[in-house]
Amino acid sequence: MAQRRRLRVRLKRHALWKQLEVRGRSQAWLAREAGINPGYLSTLITEGRAPSGRFRRRLQAVLGITDFDELFALEDRDEDQQ
Repeated sequence: MAQRRRLRVRLKRHALWKQLEVRGRSQAWLAREAGINPGYLSTLITEGRAPSGRFRRRLQAVLGITDFDELFALEDRDEDQQ
């Protein structure tokens, strides 16, 4: 039986930290500006959870980034993996 594959989005944490550093801003600032919970942002960064589309759009808007690939990567995963 063939395994189904699916793509998951991952935040490129080093790219995010670089963006914040260049702007002289903190992770807390980013959470406030994006209107998201700082704990949620921290979880996405440290645990590599897949961010929602809404979060991705907010993050890109706050940082003025139009290129998805600058902050996010697509990961091909087996459907049976968690």
